Amino acid sequence: MNGTHSTRDSLTIVAPLGLRFRDEVTGNFVGDGLSVSLYVPGQPATRVRASANLSGIYVIHHAPGLRAFEHGHGDDQFWNNLPPTKSFIIAVTDLERRFQPFQINAQLPVRGVFNWSSPLATSPPDDGSSIPLYSSPVRNVPAGMASLRADLWDAVTGAPASWAVLEAYSNNQLAARSIADDQGRVALIFPHPAPRPFAVSSPPSSPISSPPQFTGPPLTQQVWPIDLRARYGAIEPPPLLPGEAGPEPQLPDLRAMLSQPVATLWADNELTETLNTVSLNYGRELILKSRPAISQSPPTRQSVLFITPAVSPP
Repeated sequence: MNGTHSTRDSLTIVAPLGLRFRDEVTGNFVGDGLSVSLYVPGQPATRVRASANLSGIYVIHHAPGLRAFEHGHGDDQFWNNLPPTKSFIIAVTDLERRFQPFQINAQLPVRGVFNWSSPLATSPPDDGSSIPLYSSPVRNVPAGMASLRADLWDAVTGAPASWAVLEAYSNNQLAARSIADDQGRVALIFPHPAPRPFAVSSPPSSPISSPPQFTGPPLTQQVWPIDLRARYGAIEPPPLLPGEAGPEPQLPDLRAMLSQPVATLWADNELTETLNTVSLNYGRELILKSRPAISQSPPTRQSVLFITPAVSPP
């Protein structure tokens, strides 16, 4: 990316990286409230912070080892004769806790806005001009939106299903996708599906013709079937990084989380019945959880949704 500061002459400063982020719930670009930084892999002390410009693009300046690059002209000849790129980690957290934190790998410098290539197929195809932001489990639900929440629990290891991916589909179309936090908590937020069609009834014959009338419950009583899919591969916790106050956690990698294999959700604690479809009522948050076994005394893990990384039960 290029930035210019003009006096009598024009001084061009070339930024080695520009990032645009997109809220997966609203589809809007997010240009505020994020903490975006870059550092050399394994060297958090080299961390450099990004700042958002007036277009909502987060721009990095003074990346380690690329200071000389910034004084180039930024024209075609400049970009066609670059030295080999360098590897960096980009870490993203939300200061307002709306979105899940993550990191991605990037080769710098990058001309224009960073091109994100998703490991998942999207419909319509994603042009890659923005990086997706997935809702955190504590995000407030915008007015008029539907929401599904769950505490995902690994039935094999007996631990939270950290960073599992949960998807909701309506009429075979993806309605929402989100990623669990390190405690397995996940929230899906999306617009309510379109009202379901009902039969058309003809009004009684009268001297004045009347249009056909639609019959069925009002919107507040509508119920929709929602299909569920999940991805989970028991990702290992990211390695710790050396820090001034001791080891500090590294953020999970976004590509690794989205690349997890298809997993199984379970309707019951005994893992005898898969959970594939649920019913969504208008205006009611849906909490997903596995059904405890009647024989359990006392019942355990009554408020979690069991998941296994394999298609079949362990």
